[in-house]
Amino acid sequence: MGSKEIGRRLFIKGASSAVLGLAVTPLCNMNLSFADAQKANSLEYRILGRTGLKVTAVSMGVMNCSDPSVLHRAFDLGINFYDTAHSYMGGRNEEMMGKAFRGKRDKVFIQTKFRVGTEKETRKSVETSLQRLQTDYVDVLLAHSLKKPDEVNDPALIRFLQAMKKEGKARFTGFSTHADMAPLLREAAKSSFHDVALTSYNFTHSNDLKEAVALARNSGIGIVAMKTQAGGYKASDMGGLSPHQAALKYVLLDQHVAVAVPGVTTIQQIEELAAVMGTALSRKDLDELRQYESHLQGRICTMCGGCIGECPHGVAHSDLLRAVMYRDGYKDDKLAREVLRTERALQQIKLCSDCSSCAITCSRGLDIHARLKEVHRMFS
Repeated sequence: MGSKEIGRRLFIKGASSAVLGLAVTPLCNMNLSFADAQKANSLEYRILGRTGLKVTAVSMGVMNCSDPSVLHRAFDLGINFYDTAHSYMGGRNEEMMGKAFRGKRDKVFIQTKFRVGTEKETRKSVETSLQRLQTDYVDVLLAHSLKKPDEVNDPALIRFLQAMKKEGKARFTGFSTHADMAPLLREAAKSSFHDVALTSYNFTHSNDLKEAVALARNSGIGIVAMKTQAGGYKASDMGGLSPHQAALKYVLLDQHVAVAVPGVTTIQQIEELAAVMGTALSRKDLDELRQYESHLQGRICTMCGGCIGECPHGVAHSDLLRAVMYRDGYKDDKLAREVLRTERALQQIKLCSDCSSCAITCSRGLDIHARLKEVHRMFS
């Protein structure tokens, strides 16, 4: 057994018993005896749960990308799994993918998502996505951004996803979640219906999520990790620090994760992140993650769900705080505003703006009241 594999196993063993979250600075307690990173000359493939799809461990989240040359470069690098959604860029994201992969459809796996609505609304959403993507089917079709465990196995949703499979519009189905991820994954693991789960997952998250990911994967669900870069802050905003390869390596060390889909917008980014495949986490990587951890302290919401139910008005503040991350980390004001312009978000912004103080306490030190004020200013 090579030193790289020994290092990987030692890390997984050590991390499995650690609490992985900003509030307890887990990176300070990690065993650093494993090997430094070594580049591999080939792609790394993993199996996406019960789907059996052989996917590149590092793939591409297309959400913020508007340059088709980035998709072409990713394809040339051998990356074969691409994530988009009906709502991204008002549909232009799917349209770009359809054009970019024209003539290459049988060489890539496409995952898209729809917002849950009435049967008529969701069907129209899927059919429109297929038209934009210039395909008769998608490899993975997901219900977009489920928030509560009881939504996971909702009978109406299950019937719709079954119909999409039967009609040949989707090979495999599942759901995505940005908030309170662990309970949703545990609920999904109770049945054998969902093929894939797309979940936020990065080095800031707690051991509770890590265990839920393992439970879901062991039930047969293919795990796709998003938000792997914990906000995607640029090196120029962090005093020159560029920990993004380290953050991605951390996620991929969890063998229960089949594929990571970091958000990519440039050729430089896809080349940098694709190079992570087949490498181990080094001492330098851990040092960078510690510094990144300090930069993020009190800055981002990790969507852990620990404070759900604390707001007396029922505001789902994690959705609003995600808009702050899009603005501060991604530098994408348009995407942030898209999150805030739904009818539900507008109602919640009004409730928050009327509060003189906030009843919610974040165990990770985030000043939620101050951040929600920023949301109100963003919308105003």
